Amino acid sequence: MLIEEDESQATSAPVKLMEAKKDIQNAWLLMFFMLIGLNASWVFAQSLTSDIEVNKEGVEHQTTEAFEVPDMMLMSKQVPAEIICSSSLDPGKTANGTNVSWKLSDSRGKIVHSFSGKVGDGCNAKLLLQPGLHRMTTTVEYGVQIEQTVKMQVWKGLSKEGHIIASMMAFLFPLPTILAAHRRGKRIEHDVPIARARRYEDWETIHREMEDRDRSATEIHDLNPYLGKQASLDQSYVLTKPTEEERPTTKDVPDIAPVSQPKADDTGTMKGLVDPLSVDERIQKVGDIYDLMKDDD
Repeated sequence: MLIEEDESQATSAPVKLMEAKKDIQNAWLLMFFMLIGLNASWVFAQSLTSDIEVNKEGVEHQTTEAFEVPDMMLMSKQVPAEIICSSSLDPGKTANGTNVSWKLSDSRGKIVHSFSGKVGDGCNAKLLLQPGLHRMTTTVEYGVQIEQTVKMQVWKGLSKEGHIIASMMAFLFPLPTILAAHRRGKRIEHDVPIARARRYEDWETIHREMEDRDRSATEIHDLNPYLGKQASLDQSYVLTKPTEEERPTTKDVPDIAPVSQPKADDTGTMKGLVDPLSVDERIQKVGDIYDLMKDDD
């Protein structure tokens, strides 16, 4: 009974060793995909904007509009912001003038940015805003329409910190699985001879190749009705028939007279010859044999 248990353990040890190695490989693949996925998600999150509509065309403009710049993670990071601005004359009104101006100030009253121009002038701006309350004051003439939108990338200020956190999460999540599988493999390696483990790995490789080959053969067999002909898995084993051009023609083969069978009284045979046959000096090359055959005819 103990012998059978030892044999079963010896047999299952290479299998457990391969399973431990596969667990490590799968964990590393999981770490790789998590590293790419989390960082890509963080890049996408940074591109999202929080939009604040200050003024809109067709609606009477607001002289003063206050909005809050959020302090993400309480780290007092500056927030990238873009102010989209455009102005035009109201076709239903007679404008008193074409002057347009606006200014942006923070909670302390300090002017962060300002613009002064005419209707139709470009008044866009890109800024870095400190977290806190901001106030936009807009001044336009009667009959002038203005549209203002503040787009803030609230997560952009934490770009570096976010990538570090995402990379650490991708590294730490599969790490326990890698360490556990590594320890399990180390324990099994002490019980399994190296030669046996390598034989099992070779068998696994051959088994996978045979499975791939069988799968390919099945797919080709399924495609045969649609192809209208018998497909072959490996063309190197197919014997092709020679074409008409490759077959030798009768012109290349000389006409040779049939050899007569020896008679019963040994006439026409070499029986009785004692001395070696003398060398025919007339034959110096293969063509001389054909010439002699023609002379005999």
